[in-house]
Amino acid sequence: MSIGKILVPVTGAGRDLSVLRGALAAANLFEARLEVLFVRPDPVEAMPFYGEGMSSSVVQEIMDVSKDAASKASRAARENLEKVKKEGGSTPEERFRFREVEGNFAEQVTVAARLSDLVVFGPVKEDDRPGLGEAFDATLLETGRPVLLLPESMPAGLGSRISLAWNGSVASAHAISAALPFLKKAAAVEVLTVKRGNSIPSPTDELIRYLACHGIAADARMLEAGDLSVADALLKSAAENGGGMLVAGGYGHNRMRELFVTGTTRRVVAQAAIPCFLVH
Repeated sequence: MSIGKILVPVTGAGRDLSVLRGALAAANLFEARLEVLFVRPDPVEAMPFYGEGMSSSVVQEIMDVSKDAASKASRAARENLEKVKKEGGSTPEERFRFREVEGNFAEQVTVAARLSDLVVFGPVKEDDRPGLGEAFDATLLETGRPVLLLPESMPAGLGSRISLAWNGSVASAHAISAALPFLKKAAAVEVLTVKRGNSIPSPTDELIRYLACHGIAADARMLEAGDLSVADALLKSAAENGGGMLVAGGYGHNRMRELFVTGTTRRVVAQAAIPCFLVH
């Protein structure tokens, strides 16, 4: 797999800047094209939530306010992109594309993700714009495309050191295979397995040999999770080891939601100190 097109959903908020900077760093590794997607909400979709019996003037006022807010956000998103383009300096103009569509945010992002090699999101938080968390979930779980989840503060050298979460599952193998373009450019690669209680971590010998077939040298390390969840142990270890990225998959649909989408780990993902390359 090569990375030729990277999708970056934006909302016009200030956080777009850090996401765009991280996405551009990834794009520059592969000379990939960056497609920046802004989804303009359809005001008609919001009307059922206001109830029946409103006068036509009130309805029109609500729709006008919604359109004005969307236009303001669109302008801000374009300005954020222009700022990052100027910071990038030497990146050719033809490698950037700003695209605006109208509709449901999560639906439009997942449609665009189907024809992208990588989708970049910032931290996913509970108070985010409506649809952003749903777009992250749907992209990760339904499109089959890898997601690069960036922290609020980007560490230097994106992907220079990479930790691989390995449990022997199809999903973790899929994630590692999808991450090969990054792995080939990394200065150091480490395979992490997690031991909890009496569980026996998956062997890593065949994975190390597989990576060697692609010219990638890797070390292996077993973690004792203790009271931590698997996701917490992986993120903590990768960050403490100077990891520039954690590559992880899941154990199937429900297990993936448990690890990376819901509950305690949703908060961990929202606060991850390093980029996470996730594939379902």
